[in-house]
This record gives sequence, structure tokens and C-alpha cells, in this order.
Amino acid sequence: MYTTLFTITNITCDACVKLSKMALKNLPGVTSVDIDQKTGEGTLISDVEISGDDVLHALKEVKKEAIIRL
Repeated sequence: MYTTLFTITNITCDACVKLSKMALKNLPGVTSVDIDQKTGEGTLISDVEISGDDVLHALKEVKKEAIIRL
């Protein structure tokens, strides 16, 4: 199992959370995604290693900006 931590910097509503989760769940090997609407902090869990760039790109596709947390 691999864990990627990130923070979405422009999340404003429940629809933003749902859209972001859908985009990230489409990445190969993702088993779960959790995003806190209030803080924008998220956790992605996957069976394979997913690069931070892949996470950022998936979120950019739904017009969300994020930073990868180490």
C-alpha cells in the first residue's frame, strides 16, 4: 500500500470534494481517497506508487490546485 498526502488549495464546497475524489479515483491502482472540505487536506491510498505529478495533473483536469505534502 502506498499513501500520498496532498492539500487542495482552492476547495470551496461539497461538489469540489466529489469532483476531486472522482478524478483521483480514476488513477490506476487507487483504492481510496479522502478529502477534508474545511482544510483541503487529502489522503490517497493506492496499490501502486502514484507520483505527486500524477495527483496534481488529475486535480488540474477538474480545475483544482494542490500541493503534495511530504
